[in-house]
Amino acid sequence: MFNVNSSFYKFLMALQAKLHTEFDLKALSANACMMHADGMPSIVYYLCSAKERIPVDSATRCIHIDEDRWIAQPDLLLNRIAALAGLAQRVHARSTVVARIDKHMAMVFQQNHHLQVALPGKYRYGLFREGELVSIAVFSGGRKMDDKPADYRSFELLRFCHKQGIHVVGGFSKLIDAFLQEFDPGDIMTYADKDWTDGSSYRKTGFVIVGETAPQAFWVDTSTMTRYYEPELPDEIKGIPAEERKKRGYVPVYNSGSIKLIKTYKHNPVV
Repeated sequence: MFNVNSSFYKFLMALQAKLHTEFDLKALSANACMMHADGMPSIVYYLCSAKERIPVDSATRCIHIDEDRWIAQPDLLLNRIAALAGLAQRVHARSTVVARIDKHMAMVFQQNHHLQVALPGKYRYGLFREGELVSIAVFSGGRKMDDKPADYRSFELLRFCHKQGIHVVGGFSKLIDAFLQEFDPGDIMTYADKDWTDGSSYRKTGFVIVGETAPQAFWVDTSTMTRYYEPELPDEIKGIPAEERKKRGYVPVYNSGSIKLIKTYKHNPVV
């Protein structure tokens, strides 16, 4: 039986209001509950005490939501689910203008519209509609590859996101094309968060799955619902064993890991 608490109840009520539908509930454990509605992605909600992901047999896209993320970023989380359910305002890329943006603009946009930690990257591009920034892509610098020609460079797409409540149709391709024209990369690599996607949206644009990363561990301070990577923990917590951390109100949380994808633009010459 799932341990329904106030945060889950608020999430369920807010989600149903946002998507204008009712979800059927299925307890997966005492700490995880699956929600399903016709025509919508399936959603699994985890209490902080859940610790690890539960394998889910779902015929639809499955989204994994942690209690601490809901408490910390409720509007952003609901808007992203709504976008995946097809309820975001659709803007066509042809009505936008692409331009390089500075680090400050990219960081602020990510903080307002992306669920993950904002990254400055080295190269940043944005799509503007009537002067308003509606989508961005952030790239790393180029890396030489030992098994590739001397002029071959591999870049990483670090972040891509739309403004909350907006989906720019063709926006991803337009941002990538702008980067291609300026840097002529050998390939572009990126990671897709398995909590939210199976990588299909990337594969539709020519990216190929080349591997996966293991689930990543975080520590959540249950008194504030603040999430920490291991290196970012407060000093008084970082230096103590896991069991002692739990006694002080910190619990480990694991995501689903990531999918690694690459799109190659230059191939090794045939000898």
